[in-house]
Amino acid sequence: MKRFVSDIVTYVDPFLAKNGGPIILAQIENEYDGDDMAYVDWCGSLVTNDFASTQIPWIMCNGHAANSTIETCNGCNCFDDGWMDQHRRDHPDQPMLYTENWGWFQPWGQALGIRTPQDLSYSAGEWFAGGGAYLSYYMWHGGNHYGRTGGSGLTTAYSDDVHLRADGTPNEPKYTHLGRLQHLVTEHAQVILSQDSVRSPVPYWDGKQWAIGTQQFVYSYPPSVHFLINQAKEQLFVLFNNQNISMSLQSVQIYDYNQHLLWNSANMSNINSNNTVIVPVVTGSLDWQYFVEPSQTNLPKITASNPLEQLNLTNDETIYLWYRRNVSLSQPSAHTIVQVQTRRANSLLFFLDGQFLGNFDNSEHAQGTITVDIPLNLSQFHPNQQYLFEILSVSLGIDNFNIGPGHFDYKGIVGNVSLDGQSLIGNETNVWEHQKGLFGEARQIYTEQGSKTVEWNPKWTTAVNKSVTWFQTRFDLNHLAREDLNANPVLLDATGLNRGHAFVNGNDIGLYWLIEGSCQISVPCCCLQREIRCGQPSQRYYHIPSDWLMPKNNLLTIFEDLGASSPASVSLVQRIVIT
Repeated sequence: MKRFVSDIVTYVDPFLAKNGGPIILAQIENEYDGDDMAYVDWCGSLVTNDFASTQIPWIMCNGHAANSTIETCNGCNCFDDGWMDQHRRDHPDQPMLYTENWGWFQPWGQALGIRTPQDLSYSAGEWFAGGGAYLSYYMWHGGNHYGRTGGSGLTTAYSDDVHLRADGTPNEPKYTHLGRLQHLVTEHAQVILSQDSVRSPVPYWDGKQWAIGTQQFVYSYPPSVHFLINQAKEQLFVLFNNQNISMSLQSVQIYDYNQHLLWNSANMSNINSNNTVIVPVVTGSLDWQYFVEPSQTNLPKITASNPLEQLNLTNDETIYLWYRRNVSLSQPSAHTIVQVQTRRANSLLFFLDGQFLGNFDNSEHAQGTITVDIPLNLSQFHPNQQYLFEILSVSLGIDNFNIGPGHFDYKGIVGNVSLDGQSLIGNETNVWEHQKGLFGEARQIYTEQGSKTVEWNPKWTTAVNKSVTWFQTRFDLNHLAREDLNANPVLLDATGLNRGHAFVNGNDIGLYWLIEGSCQISVPCCCLQREIRCGQPSQRYYHIPSDWLMPKNNLLTIFEDLGASSPASVSLVQRIVIT
C-alpha cells in the first residue's frame, strides 16, 4: 500500500497545487468498513508523515476515517440522511465534502437503471444549501471499459445515465440542468463559503391554513442567495417573503435577494432531452471475411492432473484460457450433465472433438465460487470411445470491490469437473492441458501485420452462428470532418453479434455482448428509481475513440466466441448532437 501510494504521489507531483497544478485534494482510502482501526490510523499517519510534502488535504469516506484526514460522504443524499448534521457535530473544524453523489454502473443482463434528474438535482441543491463545500458526481462522464479493464460483470459502457454518456455526448436534461447549478454555485461561492448558513422554517399550506412543519425551510446566505427546500413527498405551496410559491415534491429553488428565481431543481422544461440522433456512417453492408480459431496450435501448453486456476496462468493478459482433456463417455445422452466449480462473472464454453455443445454464463457483479450443472446434448457421440473435451473459460471482469486482506479474485475452473457422472480430476495419466489465450491473439490478427499471417475466407455466410470465429472488414470515414468525430462520436452497432471482443485498427474497444437486459422486480440498488430498455440488449452501441480512427481503410476485427447470428447487421454509426 505504501509503495503504491508513493508511486502515485511521485507520478502526480508535477500536477499538485504547490507546483501550479490542479490537484488540491487526495484520497487515501475509499469506503473502508473493515473492523481494523489500526490500518485506518496507519493510513492517517502515512499521509501526515510520509506525504506531508504534497501540501494538500487528504480524505477518507463512508466508513472509518483517520483523525488526520477529512471525513467525506458517499451516497444518494448526504443531506436528507443526516450526514451533514452529524459531521457538523463531530468535525466542526472540517469542510463538508461530498465525494460520490451516486449515478451507478450497469451490469450485463440488466436493463438500464435510471436516477431521475429531479432526484439528483434535489440532492445536489440541498447539499449546497446546507453549506457543502465540494460535490463530486459519481459519475459526471459515463466512461468506457476499453480492452480488459471492465470490472466483474459490468458493461463496457460503465454508465450511460449520467451527465455525459459513455460516448461523451450530453445526456439531457441532466447535463445542462446540473451544469447550471454548478455555474450558479461557483458564482456565489465566496458568499456561501464565507459564512454559516441561516436555516429558518417556512410556512406551508396544509389545505386549510398556513402551518409550520419540519420539511419546509430556507437556507439564507445574505446578501446573495436563498435556498428554498421542500422535503415532503408531495407538491405544495409555501409562503416565503410574503410570496405564495408552488414547490414540487422533494425540490430546491434558489432565489436571489430580489426574489428572482435562479434555479429550480424540479423544472427542466426548457431543456431539450431529445438532443441526439444516431445515423449510419457507412452505407450498405460491410464486406466480411472470417477465420476460425484453431483448436490445435503450437502455442505453449501447461499440463496438470487437475485444472488450474485461470489468472495464475494468464496473468490477466487475456480473458481466455483453454482447458483440454481426453474423455471416454459411458452413457452419452441428450441430457448429459457437466458439473464444474467455477467463479462468478465467468463464462464457460464446452466442446467435444471441436463441436460446440453449449455454454454457461454468470454475469454477476460479484466474486465467489459456484458449482454449476450444464446439460449437454451428447446423443450423437458413442460410448466407450475417446474424445477431446475442451472448455474455453472467458473472464467477464475482475472483481474491483471489497477484496479484503489476503483475498484474491479467481477465474476459470477452481475445483471439480465431472462429465457423464465421471470425475475428471486427479488422474496422473490423463491430464489437463492448458492454453493461455487464443491463436488469433498470439498472432495479433486484429492488426495490419498480424492480419496477413492467416488465411481469411471471404465466404463469411458459412460462418454464421459458428463459435470461436474471427471476422474482419474495412470501412472509410473520409466523408466525415475530423473535428466532427469528437463532438459526434462514431460507435459500433453490434446488432447481429452475440459476444466477444471488437478491435479497430488494432485497438481493443472492449467486450461486446448482446445479452438481453431484463428489468428487475425490485429496482436495482443505489439511488436508481426505475429501468428502461427492458428486453433490449444491455448494451448495443460501443464507443470508438476518434484517435483510433483514420479517414480511410479502417480495419475492424471481431472475435465472436458464442457465434454471430447476422454479421450483415453490424454497422458503424454516429451519434449526432442536435444543437
